[in-house]
Amino acid sequence: MAILSWGKCTIEYAASTNGAVSGSWTEIDTPKEDTTKLTTTEGTAVEAKEEGGDVVDARYSRNSYQLEFDLFVKKNEDAPFEDEDGVVEGNFGWRVTPEDKACHGLLIENSTLHVTISYATAEGILLHHVIKCLKPAEGNTVKDYVAGE
Repeated sequence: MAILSWGKCTIEYAASTNGAVSGSWTEIDTPKEDTTKLTTTEGTAVEAKEEGGDVVDARYSRNSYQLEFDLFVKKNEDAPFEDEDGVVEGNFGWRVTPEDKACHGLLIENSTLHVTISYATAEGILLHHVIKCLKPAEGNTVKDYVAGE
């Protein structure tokens, strides 16, 4: 059993309507090694300064998040999403479950998806998935998720 949320993860998606998951979960193929990552962009700080530069007060805008992963294009298998030059219609919810399902994973209830394609002889065709996390119906944009709870 692991202590950390690392290792081979399981990624699932579902339709999202009005900021909440509205469809059943579908598991995707295992991503390329070391490509699944959540990136946080820190909210912008606004500072109130008095003469001399001392900060009297500060406030922050909310953080924003982006989930990414790469999938190999394999013989006789369809891509999980249909796109038009990278644009995938609709909104999606996502669950990322670590290898040890008792460890903490991620739940994103509302997002948009963009896909880019690349090719190299060393790896073949790769589909790079970029998920822009959007405000959910309620709560945090990225939530804690433990499988089975």
